[in-house]
Amino acid sequence: MRPPFEPSPLARRRTPEERARDRDLGFGSVVGRESRQRLLNRDGSFNVLRSGLSILETLAPYHWMLTITWWGFLAVVTLVYLGFNLLFALAFVACGESALLGPGAEMLGGRFSRAFFFSVQTFATIGYGQIGPNGFAANAV
Repeated sequence: MRPPFEPSPLARRRTPEERARDRDLGFGSVVGRESRQRLLNRDGSFNVLRSGLSILETLAPYHWMLTITWWGFLAVVTLVYLGFNLLFALAFVACGESALLGPGAEMLGGRFSRAFFFSVQTFATIGYGQIGPNGFAANAV
């Protein structure tokens, strides 16, 4: 009976040293030979110090977002969301009085609130509903 997983006859034959090197992921004998310190701390964090990096290479927003608390993460996401919508609302207001057509001029906040909620609807891909862009400038934004 043939084994269920045979290597491809076209594959290059590897030496035992090559097979052993491919099996070692670096957490075992390679690190153990170089240092007696632990690679992973007891709390699960890495015991690695990276040196020689430029200031731009040390900035890691993705890693920072992964390591902050849930409340911090939610606060950052909320602030970024509100910031983008505020920025685009100001851009729509700057386009002029008739940049957005539809009801909402009598809303609390007037043109700005209409522009802000239009920005929210656009980012959330909800659909424009009753408010829509009018003119080249508003459509370009």
